[in-house]
Parts: sequence; structure tokens; C-alpha cells
Amino acid sequence: MKIRLLVALLLAVAFSARSQSSLPVFNDVTKDARIEFNHCLGAKKISNIVEATGSGCGWIDYDRDSKLDLYLVNGAFLEGVSDARSPFKGRHMMSRLYRNNGDGTFADVTEKAGVGNDNRYGMGVLVGDYDNDGYPDLYVTNYGRNTLYHNNGNGTFEDVTEKAGVGCGRWSTGAAFVDFDKDGRLDLFVGVYLEFDTKYRLFYEADVYPGPLAYPAQASVLYHNNGDGTFTDVTAKAGVGLLGRAMGALAVDYDQDGWPDIFVANDNSANYLYRNNGNGSFTEVALKSGVAFGQHGNAAASMGGDWGDYDRDGKLDLIVPAMGYNALYRSMGKGLFEDVALGVGLAVISGQYWSWGGRFIDYDNDGYLDVWVVNGDGHRLSETQEAILARNVPDASGKRIFQDVAERSGPYFHVKMVSRGVAIGDYDNDGNQDAFILNIDQPSILVRNSGSPNHWLTLDLEGTKGNRDGLGAKVTVSAGGLVQFDEKKSGTSYLSQGDPRLHFGLGQAGKVDEVTIRWPSGIIQKLKDVKVNQILKVVEPRS
Repeated sequence: MKIRLLVALLLAVAFSARSQSSLPVFNDVTKDARIEFNHCLGAKKISNIVEATGSGCGWIDYDRDSKLDLYLVNGAFLEGVSDARSPFKGRHMMSRLYRNNGDGTFADVTEKAGVGNDNRYGMGVLVGDYDNDGYPDLYVTNYGRNTLYHNNGNGTFEDVTEKAGVGCGRWSTGAAFVDFDKDGRLDLFVGVYLEFDTKYRLFYEADVYPGPLAYPAQASVLYHNNGDGTFTDVTAKAGVGLLGRAMGALAVDYDQDGWPDIFVANDNSANYLYRNNGNGSFTEVALKSGVAFGQHGNAAASMGGDWGDYDRDGKLDLIVPAMGYNALYRSMGKGLFEDVALGVGLAVISGQYWSWGGRFIDYDNDGYLDVWVVNGDGHRLSETQEAILARNVPDASGKRIFQDVAERSGPYFHVKMVSRGVAIGDYDNDGNQDAFILNIDQPSILVRNSGSPNHWLTLDLEGTKGNRDGLGAKVTVSAGGLVQFDEKKSGTSYLSQGDPRLHFGLGQAGKVDEVTIRWPSGIIQKLKDVKVNQILKVVEPRS
């Protein structure tokens, strides 16, 4: 028995050494891409929880030319919130939209597109075609009124917030589009953080400013899409109005019953998991399901997260970055989860950091989801931290664990920053997952994946009977004996929007044997003998 175990261990080490010789690296291409974005904190140092919290970033193909464009959320000087001596007082700081030129460069089209965000203090960005007209729209959360930008289809956007009725008016953070009643229209869940009191000053000197528990919790909001360009607040009716301190919101059908559910990551409070009852209402089941607290029973400073099947057992797992140990909730089936961060190595990798944006990403296209997390102190701009890249590898017994590969993955991972949002996406359409990282009060960064010899497939889904984005569609990809599962979802990571397409690494498989798509409408679509290394547009059959 010991000999077999030793042989298995040696084989695993040998395989790891061979595979690591061709692992991708990430190179900073921000300057070459002509992106110049320096997030505005509003002051020269962090002096309150508003300044510490923002901001995010997101990928959007706003002009439908099959190239990912980039939206970057900015902060601003706020009277009564920012330091009155701030050099940013009186200056108009805008969020930015960069158009992808298709040659590795981007062009700032903010003013032409009309999406500068009116000098509000921006938090998060969400992308979704809420009116099913074929053009993705933008929803920006703010400290104060949120903004819904309708895509006019001609390179410009219109602020339709008042008409749509989705301004909220309270401090909003993470949000998610979700067709919770499956009527074919995207509804909107908006996470609301806390009731900030600009005059409250009681705090410990080491903390710099009062923390989240110093302020009253707030109820998040669920808006139902009426189908005429307007939304109705159905929070109370749907039963999703529990008081919390939402930092992130993620919508996915976690229990695979056909109805999308909503996970809310709360700061220093128990997380919420709203299970969809299928009748327009939800039941909060986080404690029962095992995702309310961390593995030691603690209410972590949860920052958002991502869903993905990291162990390829056909069930979606949940990663939740936090201050200190990140959580990885592994699905055990039947709606139950177990935090396995310690057992799979993530706790050791993440324990020293204050984590914010975190994503599952198959960065080496081997068919297994890895983990990317960006970090940065929440109190001081001087307390910079490097990012995490944890590779999904087998241990001697074949169990999937995570290995810290950041140091060997490019110069970016050697630079310490104060990061918040991270948006993963294949901006150059070469089949390798790249990333944009938004740093507060510092230049933000675009890093390009150098690629690996492995194959890949990217699916661009378009719904017809259901919502046009295909949100909620469940996809199974079988290739060379590997079976992967994913669900199309909106938003990903902290305050940020990832690539709206579904990406699958295929390892050495020379073809995809079968792709099965279960659309929200119930239609099941199968594609056989699909060519690898392509971005495939798939339209939902009408019958």
C-alpha cells in the first residue's frame, strides 16, 4: 500500500513538473493597450469606509463587434464625505468606457458614448440586455443614486434610471441580473451595503475609520422587469428584504431545480442564500445550506465571489474572498455546502491577505478551474499586497487541491497594489483568459495571458424564447473524457463584470464530443463533434 502511494505521489510530481514548464504567464500590457485610468479616491488617503470600498470594472461588447470593450468605475470627491482639503475638490472625475480596436489597443469613448456617471461615487458595474433588443446595457451602482444606461445601438447610451425606476438611492454595491420568474425578461437584484453616517467618528486609532458594524444594516432590493422599460420593487413580496451589509450578489441555480437563486455576501455579518420557491418568492436558507458562515463559524468580511465547478462533479461550488481566510464552499448536493478552503490549500494561500475581487478561471486551459484573487488593505494606501493565483492540481490520491503559482506566473504577481475589482475576459479572442484589475488611487492594470498548448472552446449564447442573454442556461461540455459544467450568470467577482461568454479549457482534446445546453425555457440543445479553439455563437432553438 505504501509503495503504491509513493508511486502515485512521484507520478503526480512528475506530471506537475512537466505541465508547469508550459504554464502561461501574465504580462502587463496596459501602456501598449493605451489604457490610462487612475482611480480617484476622492482624497489623498483613506479616511472613511466609502473610500475604502470602491470600485469595480467590467467587460462589455457594447457595439456588438465580437470584441470585448471595457468599463471602469471611478470614485469622486464628495462634499461631506471626502476630506475638505482634498485636491480633487471641484474636479469632475468620470468612469470610463474603452472601445476595443481589435489590434491590442483601446480607445476612450466615454464622452461620445455618454457613460461618464455624472461625477457620482461609483462602486460596481453590471452588464445585461434588460430590454432584449440585442444590445447590452450598463447598470452602475453608486454611493447614492445608481445609474441605468440604455444602449441605443449606435455607440451611445441614454440614462434611463428615472424612467426605469431603479435608482435605489441608497449605498449600493454588488448587483446581479436574474430572470427570477422565468418570464424571459431580466430582473435586477441590487445589494445595499449600510447606512453611512458622515458625522460618526467613534473608532480605534489603528482602524483609521469606523468599521461596517458601526453603521446600521440595510435591506437589498429586487426589481421586477415589467417589459416596458420600467421595473417594480418587489423586495417585500419576494421575501428578500432581510437587513444585511451586502458587498456582492450572485444569481445561480445552486440546487439545480430549474429556478435561479440569489447569494448575498455580507460584510461582517452572516451571508444570505435566497432559495427560489418558483412562485415569485424566496426563502433564506444560508445557515441550513452551510454558506452563512466560514468553516470556523465566523461571520467573515465577505466581498462577493464566484460560482464554478472546481472539482468537476457536475455541481456548482462557491468561492467567497474575505479579509483573511477566503471561503470555498464545495457543493455536496441536495443544496448543502461545506467550506473546504483549509483542506484544499486555499486557506494557507489566502490567510495573510485582505481579499476583494475573486474569480474561478481556467488560466491554463487544462479543463480545471483555478482561482484568481486580488488583494489590498482596507485602511491604508501604503499597505499594498500582491494578487493570488492558485492552480487546480491533483494530490497523490487524485483529490483536487490548489497550489500557489503566483510567483512563477509573470511580473504582475510580484507587484503589490491596493486592488478591489478584477474582470476576467478574453479581450483579444485568442482563447486565453486575460484580466483587468482596478486599483484604488493607483493606475489600473490590463494583463495578457501568454497562453498554453491546450485547446479551448468559448460559447456565446443567445436566447430566443427566454432572456436574450441566456442567463440561467446550463452547459455541459464533454471532450476527451473530460466533462465540465457551468451556468451562464451575470456579474462575477467583487463589483465587477466578467466576460459574458462561457469559456472551457479542453486540455489536449482534439475535438468536443458533445455540448449540451439546457436553456431557461426548458429547451435542450445538443451539439456534436464541435471543433476546438473557436468562439462559437449558439442561438436557442425556437422549438
